[in-house]
Amino acid sequence: MSWFGKAGYVLDRAVGLVAPGAGARRMDDRAKMEARWEKRNYDAARIDRYGSGWVAVNKRPDETDRVYRDRIRARARDLERNNGIAQSVLLAMERHVVGTGLRPQAKILDADGKENEKLNREIEALWEVWAKPKNCDITGHDGFYGLQRMMVRRMVTDGEIYPILTAPEDGFIPLQIQMMEADALATWMPRAKDKRIVSGVEVNEYWRPLAYWFYRDDMETSSFGRTTDAVRVDAGRVLPMFVKTRPQAVRGISQFAHVMGNIRDSGEYMDAELMAARIAACFAAFIKTGSGNTPSIGRNATVQDALGRDKNVTRLEPGIVNTLPDGADVEFANPTHPNTGASDFVALQQRLIGAGTGQSYEVVSRDVSRTNYSSARAASLEDEEGYKVLRQFMVERVLEPLWEAFVCACVLSGKLNIRDYFQRPDVYNRCRWVPPGRQWVDPLKEVSAITKEMEAGITTLQDVCASKGKDWREVLEQISREREYMTSLNLGGLAGSSGIGQEALSLMALDNGKGE
Repeated sequence: MSWFGKAGYVLDRAVGLVAPGAGARRMDDRAKMEARWEKRNYDAARIDRYGSGWVAVNKRPDETDRVYRDRIRARARDLERNNGIAQSVLLAMERHVVGTGLRPQAKILDADGKENEKLNREIEALWEVWAKPKNCDITGHDGFYGLQRMMVRRMVTDGEIYPILTAPEDGFIPLQIQMMEADALATWMPRAKDKRIVSGVEVNEYWRPLAYWFYRDDMETSSFGRTTDAVRVDAGRVLPMFVKTRPQAVRGISQFAHVMGNIRDSGEYMDAELMAARIAACFAAFIKTGSGNTPSIGRNATVQDALGRDKNVTRLEPGIVNTLPDGADVEFANPTHPNTGASDFVALQQRLIGAGTGQSYEVVSRDVSRTNYSSARAASLEDEEGYKVLRQFMVERVLEPLWEAFVCACVLSGKLNIRDYFQRPDVYNRCRWVPPGRQWVDPLKEVSAITKEMEAGITTLQDVCASKGKDWREVLEQISREREYMTSLNLGGLAGSSGIGQEALSLMALDNGKGE
């Protein structure tokens, strides 16, 4: 707004203080004048009768979210517990983003640029031991790949999750993960010793997190009951996992916020349809008497004659022939439930829910009856692009910092003998995270297309194996062992019948058919 416009608003308020009636008239005239102006600008900003009910404000991220974050999180958790559609969205996210787990491949190079196979294998072997529940999880319950699924679920449902790196004295290495939910952040602390704290996050003048303040009894069990004491945890130990959509955001909000109404309405609609269908199914027929008296409703309903005596008991049973009282008539129920339009309505809601959570209708509903190969593949590829974004986000926010802490802990504990690690940490922290294997819609067509790509030099065996969640070195070693074994059985012709790349693809196609 220009300085002239601001001055006009100030003048309107000043007039309103002295003469409220005149001030109100000035405000009305100004609104009419702005309504005329806006016709020459954006329809989206109109404030006439078409847009007067749309009230929006511009505030900082925390000012917008702080008041509603806890309520939205509580409602999202309620949907997680009680709504099948919400559970389907979460299971799909877990299944496709991490699945059986994003696994690391050490990529340390020698001075000549070749991979240091010995050291890479040594680090990966240590990782597999550390990734077990007793070593990586401070509670000892979940392995690291189970923790990955928990991170995805909580990020979608709660909007945020905070893994904390801890250093136990009696662990396999001095590194474990403590998972902290959003509820644990001490949001009541606005300041602490001249430090700016926004919703439990201590930030500097550039909104960079310096530390996180957690309630003490969430960090550790207390024998004195619930307390409001807070513990400061340095930001270097915390791996906050939330989707940041605005520059000054320091907290996340549930990803169900966009579709929460659709999910709840769909669930309640189906409950109402089910109840209506159950009620309709209870009434098979109605007996209408000539006297106008309405008989009682129920299994043991009776019809009385003119003297008030029970004439007979009428019920519907297979093959029954019964006599009705004089003047009585039977009207059979014509139920309108189940509603034939319910399926289309719920399908539409599931499409909207899928669109709001970045997934296709087929993934959310588990309904593939309306698709063919081309449409199924197109939807699968589109979904995979969305899952790639979330995987990359998870790698950058959690997995890469964790891998660096893991290698450092192995060096400090003596598990790894790398003398110049602290002089060249970037050299020894090189790693590639391999996603879980993606199932092929049509293995025969996929293998044919990938074979041509490999022959043309467009892709490599390493990339193909990674797309299937496999280590290319392990695939080649397995092929070598199989060739050697077939040769020992005098099957040498079969052992050398095809190329290495083709054998690797064939092996993966067979695994795909079995359902890994």
